[in-house]
Amino acid sequence: MPVDHDDSEFTELEEALTEAFCAITALPRLERVELNFWPSFVSSSGKEIQETPFWFTSLQLTILHAIHHSMKTSRMASLSLNNVVMMPAPCYDFISSVTSSPLSHLSLSVVSNAEISGWTGSKEINGSLGALLPPSNSSLTSLVLHSPQGPYHSLKTQLSSFHYPSLTRLVLGNIIFDQTPSTDGIEAFILRHKDSLRRLELRSCACYVTGSAIGARRWSNIWQQWTTELTALEELVVDGDSQGYVMLDADRGYVSHKLIGTVTAEDSSSLRMFQDAVSARKAMVI
Repeated sequence: MPVDHDDSEFTELEEALTEAFCAITALPRLERVELNFWPSFVSSSGKEIQETPFWFTSLQLTILHAIHHSMKTSRMASLSLNNVVMMPAPCYDFISSVTSSPLSHLSLSVVSNAEISGWTGSKEINGSLGALLPPSNSSLTSLVLHSPQGPYHSLKTQLSSFHYPSLTRLVLGNIIFDQTPSTDGIEAFILRHKDSLRRLELRSCACYVTGSAIGARRWSNIWQQWTTELTALEELVVDGDSQGYVMLDADRGYVSHKLIGTVTAEDSSSLRMFQDAVSARKAMVI
């Protein structure tokens, strides 16, 4: 039976990558790591080989396990993980063993809900963003959570146990806020760091709303609360695509809410007040 050289090449590369990352502990002076995962491989002959969801997520877990094992002895200060498929939290139990994380910066880029559904045919593989966060510590100063290719929302999000007293910068991109705030949600996470946060960025973020717009949580409520509580903030970035409202469509995924639409006048007014408060505070610091 003839050997498929492209498949063989892919297998060899997969094994080499796994072995290399498992041996990363031999680089104790390594300070910055960036991993870009992609569910396909282009061989030297130009053939694109698609990984199955099982092998792709399995390889991710193997490499992530190796990276976190190396943190126990390395000087790694910055870690960027791109195109991660968020699995159920128990898959990342190895993270809790890193009791003294050396990271000062963590950037986590996740595969969007729409991509996950289209690739795996499953709507269940979208775990909590908290599953890959390091245990609470005073080293982390910068955190980026984003989904570049589309909205990300997980009903399994659990952030209540995380607190980073030195966190000064938080960036959220394409993250959907829950309709009802909870101690496990992203809003409570932000407010828990109100004493340390100096810069907050929201890019293409939206609020989730169920079928009815009655009682929906408005961005104006969020801006007003943050104006009152985020009194240490000195820089605020909110792009033009934020402040939206989305609903879950069975066929199309997360789409703009047809009853609320986009930004309301009250949302815009409350955001301006929040921005003015932050700008005034920054002027006083300067």
